[in-house]
Amino acid sequence: MAWRYTLAELARIVGAPLPEGEGGGEGYQVETCGRAGGAVGRPATTTGFARVCTDTRQLRVGDLFVALRGPSFDGDAFVPEAFQRGAAGALCREFHAEGPCLVVADPLRALQTFAAHHRAKHDIPVLAITGSCGKTTAKDLTAAVLASRYVVAKTEGNLNNDIGCPLSLLGMDETTEFAVMELGANHPGEIAALCSLVRPTESAITVVTPAHLEGFGSLDAVARAKGEIVEALPPDGCFYVNTDDPWCVRLAVAYGGDQVRFGASGDVALRACDFDASGDMLLTIDPIGRLRLPLAVRAHAVHVLIAVAVGLRHGIDEFEGPLREACAKLAHFRILRLGPLEILDDSYNANPASMAAALEALADRPGPGARFAALGSMLELGDAARELHREVGRRAGAAGVAALFAYGPNAEEMAEAAGAAGVAEATVLADHRVIAEAVAARAQFGDRLLVKGSRGMRMEKVIEALRTVYATRYADAWL
Repeated sequence: MAWRYTLAELARIVGAPLPEGEGGGEGYQVETCGRAGGAVGRPATTTGFARVCTDTRQLRVGDLFVALRGPSFDGDAFVPEAFQRGAAGALCREFHAEGPCLVVADPLRALQTFAAHHRAKHDIPVLAITGSCGKTTAKDLTAAVLASRYVVAKTEGNLNNDIGCPLSLLGMDETTEFAVMELGANHPGEIAALCSLVRPTESAITVVTPAHLEGFGSLDAVARAKGEIVEALPPDGCFYVNTDDPWCVRLAVAYGGDQVRFGASGDVALRACDFDASGDMLLTIDPIGRLRLPLAVRAHAVHVLIAVAVGLRHGIDEFEGPLREACAKLAHFRILRLGPLEILDDSYNANPASMAAALEALADRPGPGARFAALGSMLELGDAARELHREVGRRAGAAGVAALFAYGPNAEEMAEAAGAAGVAEATVLADHRVIAEAVAARAQFGDRLLVKGSRGMRMEKVIEALRTVYATRYADAWL
């Protein structure tokens, strides 16, 4: 991060009074910072800050600490610790004597105001990506392609909400030539609010499917909420349209700016998608030709298409190298070897579309071994939850799953439908350890296990428990 602001400049941006003894004026350098000598690890004078932090455990000397408030914490309680660790200042609700504080009614709103001001200083292309699933993968692949030619700022990880988005925008500096921002939401209006900060010049929607139905109410409402990312585009912007998703096609109709279409048909068209003997994905894409990528999920092809579509529009002509490197770094859907098993770890989160994609990936994996699935519940689906879990059970049968171990709310519906769809063993189990023991009791060399569920189901604990089971059983022989 190469930018730098003074506390006086920040005070004017967010409408906060300056701490006593600190003047104003453009470019004013703050010279008074609390007690003479300062706290341990903090200089006695502060000339500004070049980084924002919301967690004192990650704070560096010279950072601005933003004291956010949540359901179970109050950032103001950590302001003294922030100054002890060397914070240049704090954006908070209350005055603290340990250092210079900019006191505001709502530090989160002030952070967003600051980020919007910072974004407005950069006249560069900004691509915003949303969708019911695949946002993070699409963002990472697209940013990697663009980075072969441009200096790119992007959302780190999946920091795509009202806190993560402004922090991501502050990753832009005077060297940034392109930004790729991921926007998430679980209620109407949230994407529009994020777009008011991001001010996208281009946008893409991965797919519109049932997700967060408790917050949205219906699939139609999900589509309208995702469409806020199209409504936020300027007239001279660009919308990347997934021609395989009818909702995306409908949303495109109302936009009068440029459109780049991708899918089975369009400007960037997927002609073939298969897997080789090693499990790598083989794609044939018009107009760039053939790609071989280390991807295990057929549904990731749409994210590759987005990256190619954006890249072509911005003069990129080399795709396989950047995409292979980015695919190898993807945090979601990791393939692990543990004991006799190949584990498809997609435990981070789940909704109906990503469950279907993961089960399809399990079916696509090469080799003759049995296929098992440890599936936690999909949360926040409202009144549709029971039927959507039954659909997962039916898909498990279609994927050739030999044994399904279901866990959490609506697990009974999932297991019952799986049994009816041909899964030989479909069981509801009480906790992660019991699931691990059931898998280990059945697994043979070459078998495969898919682990997936909503974030709240903590399905990664199944993998942790399997490590313990196999460590005990094989005394590290397999590990």
